[in-house]
Formats: sequence, C-alpha cells, structure tokens
Amino acid sequence: MRVVSAGLALGGVELLIDRRAFQRGGPFDFRVYEALRGRPARRMAAASTVSAVAMVQIVASLVVVAMGPLSVVGRWVLLVALGASLVVRQRRVVGGDGAEQLSEIVLLSACLALLPYPGEARVQLAVLFIAAQLALSYVAAGIFKLISPVWRSGEALPGILNTYGHGVAWASYAVGRWRWIGFAAGWFVMLFEVIFPVVFVGPPWLVAVLLATGFAFHLGCAVLMGLNSFVWAFPATYACVLATRALLGVG
Repeated sequence: MRVVSAGLALGGVELLIDRRAFQRGGPFDFRVYEALRGRPARRMAAASTVSAVAMVQIVASLVVVAMGPLSVVGRWVLLVALGASLVVRQRRVVGGDGAEQLSEIVLLSACLALLPYPGEARVQLAVLFIAAQLALSYVAAGIFKLISPVWRSGEALPGILNTYGHGVAWASYAVGRWRWIGFAAGWFVMLFEVIFPVVFVGPPWLVAVLLATGFAFHLGCAVLMGLNSFVWAFPATYACVLATRALLGVG
C-alpha cells in the first residue's frame, strides 16, 4: 500500500504541474466535462478547486507512506486519498489509464479490508481480489492485442513510440530503422500478458522470471512512453501474487 500511495502522491504532483490543462481552453476544460457527462460541472468547474483536491491527494498519500496503512491514522487517511483521487478522476473524464484504475481498485480493496479495523478474513479476500484483478488486467490487455492486426504485424509499438505524447526520439528511430525490434517486442509483450496467470501455479523460478519481466516492462513504459504511474501501480501488487500463492498452498 505504501508503494501505491507513493504513486498516487506522484500523480497528484503531476496534476499540479499540469493544472493549466483544467483551465479554460485546456483538454480538461470544465466544458469538456459538461459535454461528455451531459450535466453542469458546478463545484468542480474551477481549475483551482482541482488543484486543491490534488493537494489533498498528495498530503493524504504521503501520510499513508509515512505511517503505514495498518495504523489508525494511516487507514483512515487512506480513505481520504482514495476519495480525492476519485474526485479528480470524475472531473477529468478523459485521459485516465490502466495504472490509475488499478491503483483505485487497490485502495478501495484496502479500505474495505482495513476499515473500521483490520479483519483477517477481509484482508485475505482483498489480497485474492487484487491478485485476480492484476491477472485480469494483463490477460485482457494481452487478448486485445492478439486480436489486433496492428499488434500482430509489429506496427503497434513503432506507431506508439512515434507519437508526441508517448515516445522518445532514439527509441522511435530504432524501431523505425530495425522493424524486427518492434515485431519481437510486441509479441513478447502479448505473450507475457496472456501467460501471466501462470504465476499462481508455476514453480518459484518461473514466478521470479515473470515478475521480474513485469517490472522491467513497466519500467520500460515509464522510460520510453512517460507512463510513470505504471511502475508504481502494477509491481506494487506483485506482493499480493506471492501472498495468494501462499494462501493457495503453492510452494
């Protein structure tokens, strides 16, 4: 939970840095909210209000990091951090990602398990649920890619790395110059995501390989695509995978 909370704090900082996006004319202008939601933005219309909520998210998340989610203060502040994250997400409407969704699932599961006090059965259920959500996230993403002709052809990664928002010049040049790199990397990602559930029943050495691969994959997403939150959200749940193996009696 400390790792997920640290990622949430980082996300709040990024919101403050990019707070102009919530002002008039920006991609998160309150009029975008009204157009997509079909109702007035009202209290969350002002960019300054979003900034204030982001500050609450940062402070609450750092308190959880410092005090831990099992402390009395920590577990109640965890609820505050989740609430602030949901409020900002509701206002932004577009621009979310899988890491943000997984972080909120983890926080919600933790709140249900720890509030008003930690319960052993509830904690175990939360661990199992988070591990299942992680596996589902990978498998769903892998299947989506496998049925996509663009991914199967190896054109997906070069296309992504060639964009302004999710690419760097040297990586874009490399996959453009040597097409086999994009093809091999794309298939590697797809196969990793589809076979990930093996971690629940596979031998320890294979589990170590898959989890290390997952961490390297998300680190690569951060370095090459600017998806910093993925490093904090997904690997933070790997502990639940190991705990699930223990609960299932898998050595």
